[in-house]
Amino acid sequence: MHCRSVLPILVVSLIMIVHTKGLGASDVKPQMRGILVSSEKVTPDFLAVWKARGVSEVIVPLDESSRLQWGAIANTAARAEMNLWPWIEVARNPIMAEGHPEWMASLGGHHKDWRRRFPNAPVAKNGEVIKAWPWVPIGYLPAFEAHRVRLRSLLLDLPGQWAGVFLNDLQAGPSSCGCGNDQCRWALDYGSASTATKTPGDPAATIVRELAARHAEKQIVPVWVTECEMGDLPNSKNTTGLCGNVPCATGACWPGYARSWNPIVVATSGPIALGLWAETFHRDPLPWIQTDLTLFLKPPQGGTTLPKARAIVVIQAWQSSDSKRDQLMNALNLEETGWVLALDKIDQSWEPRAVGIPTKP
Repeated sequence: MHCRSVLPILVVSLIMIVHTKGLGASDVKPQMRGILVSSEKVTPDFLAVWKARGVSEVIVPLDESSRLQWGAIANTAARAEMNLWPWIEVARNPIMAEGHPEWMASLGGHHKDWRRRFPNAPVAKNGEVIKAWPWVPIGYLPAFEAHRVRLRSLLLDLPGQWAGVFLNDLQAGPSSCGCGNDQCRWALDYGSASTATKTPGDPAATIVRELAARHAEKQIVPVWVTECEMGDLPNSKNTTGLCGNVPCATGACWPGYARSWNPIVVATSGPIALGLWAETFHRDPLPWIQTDLTLFLKPPQGGTTLPKARAIVVIQAWQSSDSKRDQLMNALNLEETGWVLALDKIDQSWEPRAVGIPTKP
């Protein structure tokens, strides 16, 4: 009698254990394996080639133009049984820059250093400041509000199935302190007259939280760029020279980076992407995967550590041969992060332009 009463309990217990283990396994999402391509390349044949290479995600730039074709893009991705993700360029926005040049990112006070790259750049006259066209960072309040409206509009009732969205360039503009290094994105108006009111709080984290609340079933993935590196500084042995004569990476850049990075880490429990624009940033891509990923996962000078499972590396591959892309994929697989090969250019360029300082009413 005692054995008969125990047996059903044992059976139920075993079923619960198996069921619980099954839930745990299904909760663990596989690491992303994706390609970032322009909308014109999203064809059945193209996607079939990359699916055969182990890619399951296709990331496509979304703007006011490509949105008109998004239904067809989504249908093609669905038929290929691949997950579709829009990629939105935020700060680098030529239309906003032309309409509101006062919203553009300032080139910081180290003018001699960024000018080594642009020897024919304009010189600011009285009442002017030099800006990095066409970068319009969310750190300026009127720009923040405009970007916020644009992001809502682009994603509102977006046709078809999409897994989430990548938000690129939520930081300040390149060479933000004026050193000339494209990775320097920690400052606004560093040694320059301000032309717009600053956004209070943590604007990048605010945007991520708002979109996550609006699209609760989607992954909102900010794309980040790490700061200047020790080897870029003038006092480093075998310096790259990318920071000119500016030695401030440990003193100002990385603490400034941490101030915007730390809120992003807690604004979402999901993935955060690293923009690994190797050739654009004058790096050797294969060794830089490891060195820059280390900085990204554990930023110095007070930056919050990011678990490797939450990292997605988006690596420049638009100038690479097929064999080089295989090398990149193999190297990324060893790092045990998610990854995306950017097969089409993500523009990080800028040029100096003189902009008038608005007069206060």
